[in-house]
Amino acid sequence: MAWYWIALICVAGAALLYVLLCVVLAKGVLKSATTPVAHTLDEARDFQREQENADFSDYDNAWNKRDFEVNGLSGTLRGEVIFNPAHNARNKVVIICHGHTWNRINSVKYAQIFYDLGYNVIIYDHAYFGLSDGKFTTLGDRERRDLSNVVDYARQTFGDDAIVGLHGESMGAVTVLCELGVRSDIDFVIADCAFSDTVKYYRQLCVKVTHLPGFPIVDIANAMSKRKFGYNFYAVAPIKDVRSSSAPVCFIHGASDKFIRPQHSKDMYAASGNPLSELHLFQHAGHARSYHADKTRYAQIISEFTSKVEGSLESTANIARK
Repeated sequence: MAWYWIALICVAGAALLYVLLCVVLAKGVLKSATTPVAHTLDEARDFQREQENADFSDYDNAWNKRDFEVNGLSGTLRGEVIFNPAHNARNKVVIICHGHTWNRINSVKYAQIFYDLGYNVIIYDHAYFGLSDGKFTTLGDRERRDLSNVVDYARQTFGDDAIVGLHGESMGAVTVLCELGVRSDIDFVIADCAFSDTVKYYRQLCVKVTHLPGFPIVDIANAMSKRKFGYNFYAVAPIKDVRSSSAPVCFIHGASDKFIRPQHSKDMYAASGNPLSELHLFQHAGHARSYHADKTRYAQIISEFTSKVEGSLESTANIARK
């Protein structure tokens, strides 16, 4: 056999092996994204007590909580509404969205901050996680539409004129930012370590994890995802929703985050058109670790940002009343 035929067969064989490798890796990407191992509520509580020294005393003994259910795209969403006795001239409520693999228990530490600021708080389990229904998750695509139903519940519970804010961590941060593209009645958003674009994020992560180019692995995973779940990676790009929204957004990101690079938050902050928007980087903090890196600063950022937003809303209301 001539040498060039041997060379051609070797090249074709290598190409086929590479494609097969890409398919295997794409299946792994899709599985980790849409059907990961999810922690139970008890596992989340044990982890946070043992690894993060979390304090659940107020959540367990002091807060006035009520279970609630709303319909979601994958069935019933379940969570808790925490009623705050602090008197306000205008009701205010924050909805907290947890990260990938976790559940509402992961939101309790953030709930404490808002509760101390006089907010009513809603925490719930995204579809597939915790006690909510669902056989898969989509990193913000279906979650943003589920969240809209939770926002409806918040307004039914606390009034159409209530101040409604959103806080999210990681996947939850992507969800709350994407919600800005679903509805226009969100008064503020706090997004902790969100990615700006799903495809961009996966391609960066693919290179980091596999040391191979993101193309075509991510594109193969996306084709599988669209066929199996109806989830299109290209449909989830929070930066587009931030750019089209007038809502103020406080971006928080760990400066040492290697899972979702802080540049994602920097880019979205630059895209935000609201002068009240802020960007805060926490030095030496990894992914979703900003709160743990400096709890005092984290709480202060939220306090000052929400105070600024509330002041702006009150000014606007006063002008409207004149």
